[in-house]
Amino acid sequence: MAQIAEVIRLDPSLTTRVLDLVNSIFFGTKDEQRISGVEEASIFLGLNRIKELLAATPVIEEIFRLGKSSESFPWVDFWKHSIGTAILSRELLSLADEKFEQEEDYVSGLLHNLGILILAITFPEHFEEVYRKPSDTPLNLLELEGSLVGWDHAKIGAYYLWNHHISEEVVDAVHWHNEPSQATVNPKLASAIQISDNLVKQLGVLGMEKTERPAKDSHLELEGWKILFGDKTVPPADEGEEEQEQKEEEESLEPTIEDRLSETLERLSQTLNGIV
Repeated sequence: MAQIAEVIRLDPSLTTRVLDLVNSIFFGTKDEQRISGVEEASIFLGLNRIKELLAATPVIEEIFRLGKSSESFPWVDFWKHSIGTAILSRELLSLADEKFEQEEDYVSGLLHNLGILILAITFPEHFEEVYRKPSDTPLNLLELEGSLVGWDHAKIGAYYLWNHHISEEVVDAVHWHNEPSQATVNPKLASAIQISDNLVKQLGVLGMEKTERPAKDSHLELEGWKILFGDKTVPPADEGEEEQEQKEEEESLEPTIEDRLSETLERLSQTLNGIV
């Protein structure tokens, strides 16, 4: 990690971005908690997270610039939910054996609610009206946003990313993260975000949306779960009873997706509790 830090130090712009991202996203604005050393930042983040954050740096820097005009915006709630969704999206896609080489999985999760921030800055009165009211479901929230400003936050965020030349895969996933079956580029990526959004809320990290905390295991009923993992409980029609029993016995010796997901959620909860 020391060697990585040394490479980062050779580029003053890169050094500034890494430190700004670490302190702004993970530690809010409390000066006494700020990280000032590149090596410390590198150790805290890890190489993969540095790559992930830098991939989204142009948009994140623009978010910070826009955010200066919205001092009352609850940054900690916004970033905790966004970071949790990003981490979990990557984990879920890994469980489904879906791999991404250009960090689209993490970046899509990190920026999935970008439209909420843009809504707060561009239509502050409508933002207050929308987000002070509780919504039963994310889809109810989208309908309310659309009725007030014409577009919901998912479409607003997707358009902003498209206008900044972010990859089509990320734009499509952000646009349809609440309705992944509508995604045309990669429905599994949009599905992972939908599931992650729900699971992070199950942990009590609700972000900006005043929806109720989802019930335990409610993610299993989402269309995104069916798209990403299918129906794991129904045996194929051409499998006999004996073959199915043998298969179930073999699978019982391995951790299920739910078991592995439970472990991931426990680690994620600890990570998010460390973000102030």
